[in-house]
Amino acid sequence: MDQARAASGAAPVTEFRKTLSTRHGVIIALANISPTVSVGIGLSFLAALAGTAMPAAFLLAALPILAVSGGYARLAARDPNCGTAYIWVRRALGPWAGYLTGWTSVATNILFLSYAGQLTGQFTLGLLAEAGVTAVSPDDSLAVTVTGLLWSVLIVLSAVRGVKGATLVQSLLLGISAVVVTAIVITAFARGGAASVSASWFSPFAFPDTLTLLGATVMAAYMFWGWESAFSVVEESTSVRSSGRAGTIAILVTLGFFLFSATGFLHALRPEQLADPLSGVTELARTSYGTTGAVAALAAMLFATVACMQSSVIAGARLTLAMGRDGVLGTSWARLHPAWGTPVTSTVRISALAVGVSLTGLAVGSLSEVVVAVVNSVGILVSLMYGMGGLACVVTFRHELRGRLRDTLVLGVFPLAGGIALLLLGCLVAYEQWTSVDHLAFDAENGRFLTVLPLTVIALGVPAALWTRYRRKAAYFTQPPVPLPPVAASARAGA
Repeated sequence: MDQARAASGAAPVTEFRKTLSTRHGVIIALANISPTVSVGIGLSFLAALAGTAMPAAFLLAALPILAVSGGYARLAARDPNCGTAYIWVRRALGPWAGYLTGWTSVATNILFLSYAGQLTGQFTLGLLAEAGVTAVSPDDSLAVTVTGLLWSVLIVLSAVRGVKGATLVQSLLLGISAVVVTAIVITAFARGGAASVSASWFSPFAFPDTLTLLGATVMAAYMFWGWESAFSVVEESTSVRSSGRAGTIAILVTLGFFLFSATGFLHALRPEQLADPLSGVTELARTSYGTTGAVAALAAMLFATVACMQSSVIAGARLTLAMGRDGVLGTSWARLHPAWGTPVTSTVRISALAVGVSLTGLAVGSLSEVVVAVVNSVGILVSLMYGMGGLACVVTFRHELRGRLRDTLVLGVFPLAGGIALLLLGCLVAYEQWTSVDHLAFDAENGRFLTVLPLTVIALGVPAALWTRYRRKAAYFTQPPVPLPPVAASARAGA
């Protein structure tokens, strides 16, 4: 019927179809967080800093994340917009703060997709080499980039056909990767003997000093990055409250998986093995199950990364669509496909920009280091974006904080505490990285370089904001936000 309407010249589709449930939101959020990839290649970095206190770091990191997610849930229920924090921060703190929040989110999304494209290429070639199918090395930059490009095309085709179908693919990929990694961790519990499981691993007092505690908490918080993608599809959900439930469920499931995996690895691997990325999931699987185990582990990493890219494309496309609706970007960014009801233009352009960065990095080797460095230091940007979201909730609902105690806590105390904590943690990371070395160098491991890069991403948004405000004259900067519906109306909408 949509195709016939489009062919007949009827008005274009301007609203998303409401077809998604809480389950779909959970899948999108889990795919974006990609906990199996974090366990596969991220635990080693956290272990190098936190040691046996890894479980405690995850518990501490989850607290401000859950606090802010509660604020997001209330904002989504009262102001359901796929622009999420880009819209909510504008309402609370003004268009300049909102624009920079959206700019930062889009920039990190594109940089992450370019980085993840390289990861899919490496995992694919590593998997094929391990299985004896091909001898192409996963260190071959050209082969890795081309393979990642092919995956990007498949991901875009899946995303533009519809989110509901995409979540089916994501659930399959996530399910396989979760089963494989869970089996490896169970084996670690059964056969490991490097250390006995201890309750002290879960205690914040297990850290040697306060700076280590804070640094490990920030790194652990970064590993939860992606839960907010559940809110990017709020306009496609059958209930405005689905996104809030989905975000919370995804965070709790991820926390449980992180605690389970970290405990198993601490039990099975010696400290020097755990701190080595090459001795993580793949090598543990190889030790227990030989080549078959290594192949399964690489397949799990590949599947989870593909699902993560797909979810990131979905979330990024909806954010840029919201920007197109507000005049921040051209109106073509806001187009919905007449038959599929998806933001095809935004999806293709976001992916094309990421591919462009990846290809440019292939031609200019130093750019690849920049991309990797930004991704490694994105914890600063993530902390700032989540912190701004928490503050936006408090300011937006400041006149409603004198009602029930539950509302005071969920709308005020928790988002405020979580937002301030994340902002301070982001500043701490910047300070620690800056003071870790005595000079600035163009090096992906240089602390000052890792501090300057994310701040540069934010700074570049200032001239872009000025051009958008005074040359494009975007409605986002000039028109007041639409008033929030009364509480009773929003409650009925989410019923």
